[in-house]
Amino acid sequence: MKRSRILFGLLVTLALALSLAMAVPVYAADAGLTKGVTPPGADVYNLTDTIHYVMSIINWSTTENVTVEAVWDVLPNASTVYPTGPTLPYTLPPGQSQTYTYNWTANIAGRVVNTFHASGYQISSGGNDDFSLNTTKQSLVIGREVGGTTSLVNKLGLVAPWAVLLGCAGIAALVIFRRRRQA
Repeated sequence: MKRSRILFGLLVTLALALSLAMAVPVYAADAGLTKGVTPPGADVYNLTDTIHYVMSIINWSTTENVTVEAVWDVLPNASTVYPTGPTLPYTLPPGQSQTYTYNWTANIAGRVVNTFHASGYQISSGGNDDFSLNTTKQSLVIGREVGGTTSLVNKLGLVAPWAVLLGCAGIAALVIFRRRRQA
């Protein structure tokens, strides 16, 4: 009885170990992306400012080449651009990177997101490992939208204190004027 429990426990452990081994993910290419802005750390802009994006594809492998087949950038206004660089497809040797830049003039206010995409494959002896990567950069654009209008609430917030002050001054002047007339 005791042996059957031990055997059953070992079989369950073996089954779990085999299922975990089958669940181990297959790793894709050792490629990565970076995205930032110049000057580094800038993340707050005004409308009509130019945001200078700097993007890179990196081959993290120390032994295998990476072939880049496509590169594109989705701007904060949802338009897609294809930054200029080497003719596609191209190969990045181990440890090398390729940098791209793109300038975008901020024409929408609020939190804006720029997304850089790249796809290709890593050339390896066991077969090619495909990759499709993206990375984002968020920035804050402040100010009114071009051609926009200030809301009525904002206008009242600016005018109301002055209207109250002038109204009080007018009432005080009337009270003083009436007292002088009565005297």
